[in-house]
Amino acid sequence: MPLVTNDAEQQRYENYHLYPTEGLLNDPNGLVYFKGKYHVFYQLNPKACDHKYKEWGHFVSDDLKTWERLETALEPSLADDAAGIYSGAAYVKDDKLYVFYTGNVRDAEGHSVASAQMWAVSEDGVHFEKLGTMFPHPEGYTKDVRDPMVWQGENGHYFMVLGARPDNNIGDIIVYESTDFENWELRGSMIEGELADVRGYMLECPGFIEVDGKQILMFSPQGLEPDHANHRYENIHNTGYVIGHFDEETAHFTPESEFKEVDDGFEFYAPQTMIAPNGRRIMWGWAGMMTPEREAATSTIADAGWVHVLTVPRELHVVDNVMTQKPIDEILDVTELEAHNLQGATAVGQYHFNTTDDWSLVFGDDLRLERRGDELSMIRNQWESGEYEIRQVTGDVDDMLLIVDVDIVEVYTDQGRKVMTARYF
Repeated sequence: MPLVTNDAEQQRYENYHLYPTEGLLNDPNGLVYFKGKYHVFYQLNPKACDHKYKEWGHFVSDDLKTWERLETALEPSLADDAAGIYSGAAYVKDDKLYVFYTGNVRDAEGHSVASAQMWAVSEDGVHFEKLGTMFPHPEGYTKDVRDPMVWQGENGHYFMVLGARPDNNIGDIIVYESTDFENWELRGSMIEGELADVRGYMLECPGFIEVDGKQILMFSPQGLEPDHANHRYENIHNTGYVIGHFDEETAHFTPESEFKEVDDGFEFYAPQTMIAPNGRRIMWGWAGMMTPEREAATSTIADAGWVHVLTVPRELHVVDNVMTQKPIDEILDVTELEAHNLQGATAVGQYHFNTTDDWSLVFGDDLRLERRGDELSMIRNQWESGEYEIRQVTGDVDDMLLIVDVDIVEVYTDQGRKVMTARYF
């Protein structure tokens, strides 16, 4: 059964991952279950394989397994979103679907010069009416304030978090509050005095969620120095989470765990989640945080005029104050392998095996996955430089689940505590 039912056969390059048929895909947006259907919106530039223009593409599904590609949900049309419909989230209220997004404005030379937080509403989840700009740009922050996410607190008030770059270039997450869903008051920094070592110069795509009774703040820092000795923060930009508590009176989040990266591989960024009807918290991420030079070197651009995919949907849980991930049951069709037959796991498919032996697998021409003792390493020959890079995790790596697609591998081990994602060509 095709992953996307209304794609021409020659365009169906991925078996398990959502992808564009033209142009560039990046952040998942507005993930929501609404009126009997699952909606995945996403950042899309259908005009080119670059980031100069953005609209919201749209996938919809009845079962989380087979998806239909719909027409663009939101595209630039107002003064405050003239250069792009940037990332945001969805919220269902009074049987209507509201989406919140960041509008982008560029000058005549193409430089981004302003941003605005905007919203739109839909009766059917497909056709949207724009409601305009929500509030003035906050003072003390650069133009880089973006990626709204909204939830309702226990006190009945509505809260919105935004990634932000203050004038002092220390990344921040700011929070707004509303009692009526229309008028919003800036409460200030959500993390004032917290997380000093992982704030970089900008925090993107904040998500405040609850999983198994635990409150989690996920975000994507830009500008962290790599910590190669401990195999942390080694990608261009990184994504992680902290478990803690949000005080609705003070609008302050207090971390109760250390910052942990969500995915320890090469390509994972800007995740977003939805709640399924049965209460599961399901997450997608963008598998494609690359430099322009690396994007230009990927074969999908040269061969098909499109680039990047979303990860498979992952069910989240919290075990011993650690967030665990596993592919949702709806998409699993796993082949069990014995230790002596692991080489079969390099073909497109889903594979599970459990072994104490050391092993090595090669995917395509540039990616190797190997286990040595309690270490699992991803080793890849970078396309633009020709140099090898390594991503590594340590733990209980006997039990292994691999999702192998045409040009992406997802690895789940250590009872879902360690996940690694990588593209290969």
